[in-house]
Amino acid sequence: MILESSDLVLVYAARVEHSRAEPKRRGYGQFCAVASALDVVGERWTLLIVRDLVGGPKRYTDLREGLPGIATDLLTARLRTLEAAGLVRRRTLPRPAPASVYELTERGWMLGPVVQGLARLGFTFLGEPTDDADIPPERLVIALRASFRPDAVPELDASYQLRLGDESFVLAVRDGDVTAERGERADSAVAIETDAVTLTRVLGGHTDARAAVASGALRVDGPPDALERFVAALSWAPES
Repeated sequence: MILESSDLVLVYAARVEHSRAEPKRRGYGQFCAVASALDVVGERWTLLIVRDLVGGPKRYTDLREGLPGIATDLLTARLRTLEAAGLVRRRTLPRPAPASVYELTERGWMLGPVVQGLARLGFTFLGEPTDDADIPPERLVIALRASFRPDAVPELDASYQLRLGDESFVLAVRDGDVTAERGERADSAVAIETDAVTLTRVLGGHTDARAAVASGALRVDGPPDALERFVAALSWAPES
């Protein structure tokens, strides 16, 4: 069969588009558990997709908005790789808001400690955020699980209502562990209201918590030492 020049152009364009959406992957070729895992999750953007899914199921558009530097076709390719590896699945939400979301599978949740470990390392490289730094509240709350220091306040047993801008979360510290979920809970012993940049500065050791309260940038409702204990348990500032 002889193809016309116009047909050749279409075939070439299709091949280029396919190569962009699913770039050829090169494995490490090692019989090693670490190398085998990195063959799947070691490519650029993949662990950041996992990081965002640790916060809960996300629509494709949510993931795209949270990763403004990623090309649409590359995000699609990374999600396909994660699905094929059994780390992520796609699910349709029930009415009244039917939508397809991506979420971590049981195998995918094995990457949770990996993300936390990377966050703990990353804290050592973080500087002070600028006033206009883009810090999504959910992403900051996820980081709090990594920054948690159970030995700093070993007897701490408390529930915190954390309001960051117009988003609300409930943090619970129990038995040397911390959990976080979206929403409001009336029985929270402590309520903290601020913005993501201010909280990042406080937990990073760049702003004193009492100074933030005095300036009105941070508000706390609870026992007198509640904020001090919260910061001590969740700060990632280097210990002096």
